[in-house]
Formats: sequence, C-alpha cells, structure tokens
Amino acid sequence: MTKTKQPNILLIMADQMTPFMLEACGSTGARTANMTALVQRSANFTNAYTPSPICVPARSCFMTGLYTSTTGCYDNGDPYHSFIPTFAHYLANAGYETVLSGKMHFIGADQLHGFQRRLNTDVYPSGFIWSYPLPPENDPNFQAFDFTPQYLAENIGPGWSKELQYDEETHFKSLEFLRNAPGKPWLLTVSFTNPHPPYKVPKKYWERYKDADIPLPDYPDDMDARYSDYDLALRRWHGLHIRGDEIRDPANLIAMRRGFAALAHYVDDKIGELLEVLEDSGLREETIVIVTSDHGEMLGEKGMIQKRGLYEWSARIPMFIDIPGAEPRQIGTPVSLLDLPATLIDIAGHEPVRRLEGRSLLPAIHGAGLDVIPVISEYHGEGIMRPSFMVRLGDWKYHYCYGSAPQLYNLAQDPGEWNNLAGDPGYTEIEARLNREITGGYFDLEKIKSDVWDRLAMKQVVNDAMKANGTAWDYSAAQDAASQYVRT
Repeated sequence: MTKTKQPNILLIMADQMTPFMLEACGSTGARTANMTALVQRSANFTNAYTPSPICVPARSCFMTGLYTSTTGCYDNGDPYHSFIPTFAHYLANAGYETVLSGKMHFIGADQLHGFQRRLNTDVYPSGFIWSYPLPPENDPNFQAFDFTPQYLAENIGPGWSKELQYDEETHFKSLEFLRNAPGKPWLLTVSFTNPHPPYKVPKKYWERYKDADIPLPDYPDDMDARYSDYDLALRRWHGLHIRGDEIRDPANLIAMRRGFAALAHYVDDKIGELLEVLEDSGLREETIVIVTSDHGEMLGEKGMIQKRGLYEWSARIPMFIDIPGAEPRQIGTPVSLLDLPATLIDIAGHEPVRRLEGRSLLPAIHGAGLDVIPVISEYHGEGIMRPSFMVRLGDWKYHYCYGSAPQLYNLAQDPGEWNNLAGDPGYTEIEARLNREITGGYFDLEKIKSDVWDRLAMKQVVNDAMKANGTAWDYSAAQDAASQYVRT
C-alpha cells in the first residue's frame, strides 16, 4: 500500500445474505468464487453479527456505530437524527470523496447522512410507510403482511424483478465510478439489494442451481412446542401461523434455498467485476476492500423465514476486510457490524467526537489480540413491539424478550439453538451475567417499550399528509450527460 496516501475504501454490502449458505464462509449453497478468493487475502471474521436483524435499524447502526436503541431507529419506518455523525461524515472531514451507490434504506429527509453524493436513488421509499400499521381496536388476529408467498416454489425461479433491475443500475454506476476514480482518496459504498427475496433469478444463474443439492434443515418432532413468545409473534408477522406447513414442505425449502444461492452467486459475480476493474485500474493495492451484509435470512431454519429473529441464521453475517499488506487471518472472536464505523474512522486517522458503541477492528486485522466482550443485537419493531435483545459472549448466547421467558444456548455444544438452558441451576451464573448486559441499566427498556408504540400514531399523521400532498423525500441522482458522453 502507498505510504504517503490514505487508502481508498471499497465497501460492499449485500442484503439479507446469511453466511450459512456461502461457500466463502465454509458452507454449502452458493458457489462464491470471488468472495472465496477475497477471503484468502482478508481478515475473515467468522462470528460477525448484525446489531439488528432488519434492514433500516441494522444500517443505522452500520452508519453510526451506535445501537439502534441509541439512535431510536427501531424498525423499517424509522429515521435517525441527521446530527448524528456517520462514518461518511468522518471520512469526508478526513479528505475522502464519499460516494454511495445502491441501497442504504435511509428513512426521512436526509438521504445522504454524510455522503457527498449518491450515484442512484434508493430501491425503496424514504417515508414512514413501513412502520407497523396501527392495529384495528380489539383485533387479536390482525396481520399487516404475509411474506410466505415469496418462499413458495411456485413463485421462485427464472425471471426478472425490480430488485435485479436496481442492482444492475447500482453495479453499472459503481463500475463507472471506479473507471473514473478521483485523484483524492475515496470511499465507495456499493450496496446490492440481492439476495433479498423475491427469488426471481436471471436465467443463466437459475440454470446453475435449479437441480442443486443443498442441505435442508432438520426439524425435531416437538419443534412447535419449543417456540418462544418472540418466535410465535414473528411467525404471525411472517404469515406462518396460517401457512407454516407450506414453509416446511421440502419442495418449498429446496426452492427457496436454490433461489437464494443463485442470487448470492449473482452478487458474487458483481463483486468479482468490481475487483477486476480495481485491478485493471492499478488501484487494487492501494484500496481496502470490505464485504459484508446487513443481516441474515432464516431460509426455513426452525420452520421460519425472513429476518427479525435473534437465531443464528438471521443474526449472523459475513464480514471480510482486505487491507493490502496485512496478513490474511481467520478471527473467530464474536464481533459486530457495529464495529465497522469505528474501524473506518480509525483507518482515516480520526477520533470520534462521542464514544461509539462499536470498537475498531484495525488492531485485530494487523494481528493484535481481540478481547472477548459481549456482542449485542436488538430488535424491538414490527411484529414484536417490545424490547428484545441477543447477547453473544464466547460460546454463550442469550435471548431476552421483555415479558417473556429467556433462552440460553451454548453454541459450541448446540449450534442449532435447540437446547434452552435458561433456568437450569447449572448455568445460573452465566445466565445472570448475560441478563445484566440487558437489564443492568445501560438500555432503557421502559423507554423502548413506550417509544415503539407512541410514535406510530404520529407517523400515521405524517404518512397521510404526505400522501394527500403528493410529497416524498426520495433521492434524485444528478445526471450530467455533458460530462459523461461526447458533446463537443
């Protein structure tokens, strides 16, 4: 790496990409030649977690280095304050050109949050419309959405989608930037919306996976009896209280996993093309490359789909950080997506103006030890609507949901999270230790409990007014054909 110049940074994020289906993470499913090659020269964090298993809150943490309960961004219809500095603000102040291509799912009027510019708009709307709708009074069976159809074989296979169209645009704009990269240090964040469903797959990728032999989940006979209140609430939100048997059908399980694998392969090819342009442009050895995801995807594990859950398939993410000149290494200590902002700010040589809730991974990338500390993920929004947390400490993992019985697992002995040890006298000490991480005063559980409900009515007023006024906050990317193409 050039010593006299700050490194460029290419930060690539995929959406809903569980590591348990990626060849690059040692799993069976998607063939990921480009990510696998990247891992061979990277710091590979094999126990990385999302700070919140849903898009908007996870990305607010990813941008700010703060818990979603600190920013107040609880669900997919929540903004966070524009006065909270993001890594893009810090890097801009350090002299970087900061550019975003693709999805970041910012909610509200600030559609930049520190980026100098975006190369395209977002795939999703910027309003509050995806907050939990106010349930009709006294309707215990109210359900806002049904996600089940996206996971049925009849709706999976070769085809095209707006999400694919969006990723094609995101990719083209990113390649265009890299081929005309500025002379000053730059940060390019490229965020694909795949392999998030729908599992509509370009034909050439579907042909590679339509007959793929991919492992399916094992279900114990008493699985339904093992569901917590949290699980049951998510099953209702996802439509599984009615159509759960369809999700467990092997024909649907293999279809959804083949669709996911095909789209993950599609994203991997995009990553390969980005790296190829870096190489061809002579920028590879002065550019840090990071690949990660916002959260995972259950894909039928435990008879569940989507995210929002605290189990491994939903909460774990891939995280590879390639710093040219640093020795490749595999790091098994649990870490968080929350740690990336502190790492980026550290790379830029800045100090944050407030204490971040993540830590810099830069020393570990260069071979220093990484302390084992609690890694926390939280989800309080749509479908749950109460404080809910996960704590990972070493081999131990603890699930806390306000008003419900806790869950405690030893992942070394029970990686599938089937044997709940909470309440077992033999594990009282570790259970109490992990419980204190949540209930010991750092998190204001009563405030979270009231916030998630109190703001719904207010956001509904704003939603109705914006609909009546025909207004929106969606970003419009500037186009300058005169500089892009031949005009003189």
